Amino acid sequence: MSGRKRRKAGTVEEARRILWRALERAGALADAEEQTPGDTLRVLHAVSQGVAAYVRVCEVADLEARLEALERAAEREPEGQGGEKTGPRLGKGAA
Repeated sequence: MSGRKRRKAGTVEEARRILWRALERAGALADAEEQTPGDTLRVLHAVSQGVAAYVRVCEVADLEARLEALERAAEREPEGQGGEKTGPRLGKGAA
């Protein structure tokens, strides 16, 4: 081992906040008056990569929230005969 402690893994929400701050900074750089064409391309690339990552993180956060809601609903679900969970209830025409 190198003697360094492993850092605790971050959360999706922390990643979302970090990415948003980075995008704000990149946006400020894009608005800077004095830029070479190379600088402009680098900022554009950074922003496009950051936006793609931000969208993915937001999608994951949304899926996590939906999964958590489903898990909570499943915990509240009444038990059927024999102590088993009854499963989802399907309406007419669902089968």
